[in-house]
Amino acid sequence: MLKLLRDQFKNLKIVLWFVVFVFVLLIFMDWGAGRLDKTDRGMEGIAAKVGGQIISETEFLRELRSTEDRFRQMYGQQYETFRKQLDVPALTLQGMVERALLMQTAERVGLRISDQEVLDRILSFEAFRRPDGTFVGTELYARILRGSQTTPEEFEASLRQSMLLERLQQALAASVVISDAEVAAEFKRRNESVSGEALFVPLTRKLAEVTATDTEARTFYDANPSRFGHPDQWQIRYLLVDRSRLRRAITVPDSQIEQHYSSHLQDYRSEEEVRARHILVKLATPDPAGDEAALARASMIRREALKPGADFAALARQYSEDDGSKPGGGDLGFFTRERMVKEFSDAAFALEPGGISEPVKSQFGYHVIKVEERRPAAQRPLEEVREQIRTTLADALAEGEGSRRAAALREKIDAAKLTTEEQWRALADDVVTSNVTPYFERADFIPGLGREPELMAEIAAAKEGFVGGPRRTVRGWIVYRVASVRKAGVTPFEEASPQALEAVKRQRALEATAAELEVMRPGLGAGNLQTTATALGGRVEQFTDHRRGAAVSGIGASQAFDEAVFGTPVGGITPVVKLADRGAVVARISAQTLADPAQLERDRASLRESLVQTEVQRLEQAMLAEAKREQAVTINKALLARFRPEPE
Repeated sequence: MLKLLRDQFKNLKIVLWFVVFVFVLLIFMDWGAGRLDKTDRGMEGIAAKVGGQIISETEFLRELRSTEDRFRQMYGQQYETFRKQLDVPALTLQGMVERALLMQTAERVGLRISDQEVLDRILSFEAFRRPDGTFVGTELYARILRGSQTTPEEFEASLRQSMLLERLQQALAASVVISDAEVAAEFKRRNESVSGEALFVPLTRKLAEVTATDTEARTFYDANPSRFGHPDQWQIRYLLVDRSRLRRAITVPDSQIEQHYSSHLQDYRSEEEVRARHILVKLATPDPAGDEAALARASMIRREALKPGADFAALARQYSEDDGSKPGGGDLGFFTRERMVKEFSDAAFALEPGGISEPVKSQFGYHVIKVEERRPAAQRPLEEVREQIRTTLADALAEGEGSRRAAALREKIDAAKLTTEEQWRALADDVVTSNVTPYFERADFIPGLGREPELMAEIAAAKEGFVGGPRRTVRGWIVYRVASVRKAGVTPFEEASPQALEAVKRQRALEATAAELEVMRPGLGAGNLQTTATALGGRVEQFTDHRRGAAVSGIGASQAFDEAVFGTPVGGITPVVKLADRGAVVARISAQTLADPAQLERDRASLRESLVQTEVQRLEQAMLAEAKREQAVTINKALLARFRPEPE
C-alpha cells in the first residue's frame, strides 16, 4: 500500500495536528462478545486462534489499551471500581474473536476490499490530506501513524477490516425487504395507544370441571404434530462442587479477617454524603429563550422557598418536573459526590444543612437544592464490616477449593474411564452432588445450572459421551458428561401423552370460560367490572397508554387482544378474546389514540430504513452464531489472567 501511495503522490508534505488523527482511530473499535475456549497450550505470543487465523498478543494489547481508554471516558473516576467487575481483558479478546469470525464469513461469501478502495478511504481523512485535497506524502503519513503507536501496514489492515465489515452490513441490508404492511404495523406500534380496564377470567375454575380420555389425547396428538415437535435436545450428567455447601464448611480465622481489613482500609471508608431535596425546572425549548424562561421560573421558586416558614417539600411536589423525586417532596436521600452530575454535586456539597442554592444548571435543567443533613467521610470500624469481610474471604476460599475439587474429580473420571450413572453417583459427598438434567433445547438456561451460554455452546458442539469441565457456573464448579443427544423430531406419544391429555382439557376449559364470559358481556357497558370479575373468579386490570405488542399486567402480550382494543371505539366493550391456555378477557375502552395516515406517509421512508437496520443486526447475530458453531476458537487464558484485576 505504501508503494501505491508513493507512485501516485510523490513529494507531497504538510504538517497536520496529530490530535485529529487520534479521533480517527477511535471509530474502528466497537465490537461485541464471543465464547471462549479453555486451551492455551502452545500459545506463546498468541492471544487467540479463530479457525486458522491468529490474533497476536501484540494486537490484543493494542486493542486492550483502546478499550480501557473508552471505558475510562464512559465511567470517569468510577472506572477503577467498575473494571474489577467488567473483566475488560476478556471483553476485549471476545470482541476481537467475534470480529475475526465476521471477517471470515464476509470473505467466505466473496466480499473483498481492493487496494484502491483502501487508498480512497485513507484520503477521506483530513489528517492525511493537504489543503488542496492531495495526499500528505508517505513520510508524514508514517510519522503520524508512529505517533499513534501503529504502522502503515497495521493501520491499513485495520482499515480494510472495517471496510469489509461495512460491506457485509451493506450486503445484508440489500437482502432485506420490508413490506408496506410491515412499515404500517411498526408505525402503529410506535404511535397508537389505548387505555381502559380489562376483565380477565382464568380457565383454572373450569379446568377442574372438564375431563378427557386417552383416545381424545391421541386424536389431539395426531392432529397437532407441531405441538409436540422439538429441536435438537441434550441431556447431561454433572457433578457439582456446590459453592454454598463449600462456603458453609469453610472457617475464616479472625486473624485473616483483621489482616484483610488492615490491607484494604480504603475499601471500608464511607465517603462524605449529604441528604438533599431539589426542585427541577426543565427547559421547554433548547434555545436561549427556553433557558431564560427556565432560569426565571427557578429563581421565582427559590424566592418562595426562602420565605419564612416555607415548606420546601410541598414546593417540590407543586413545582418540580423530576417525576422520580416529586412525589417524595424532591427527596434524593443521602448521596456521594460521584452519584450526581458535577454541577449538582458542587452546589449541594457547598451548602450547610438548611441552605438553599441559587438555581443550578445541569444537563437536565435548572435545580433549586436544599441540603438537610451531612455525613462526613469516615473509616468504618472493623466490627462493623467483620461479617462482610468474613463472607468475602469465605467466597474466595470456596472458589479456590471448588476449582481444586472439580479438577480432582475430572482426573478420577479420566483415569478410571467412569461413564455410568452409578460410577458418577459414587463420587458424590457432602459437598459434591450428582445430577442428571431433563432433556433441554439450545438456550442460555440449562436446567439446574441457570444461564450458561458458553457452556450451552460447548454442549451443542459436543458428541454424545463427551466429558467437559472443570467449568465454573453460577452454582459452583462442575464436571459434566453429555449423556444423550436427541435430534430434532416429534416426541413419541408414549412420552407426550400427559402433555396431550392436559392440552385437551385446557382447550375445553378455555371454551367454557369464554362462553360464560360472553353471556355476561352485554351487561358490562355501564356496569361495575369488578362485580362481574368476583362472580366469575376473575380480576380487573387497568391499562394506560397500552401499545401494540406490549404486555398488559396480569394478562400478558396478545395480538388478538391488541386487535380487539384498538378496533373498539371509546366507551365500547371489546369482543371476548381467548388467550390460549390461560383464559378469556374483555375490555372497556376509556381513551384511544390512533395512527395518522398522513404522518405515516411522511415517516414511511425513515421508518423503513430503521426496520432494515434492525433486521441487519438480527441477521448479523445469526451469522455470527453460526460461525461460532463452525469454527474452533482457542483462547490463551494464561494471557487473560495476567491482565485481569487481582481478586480482593
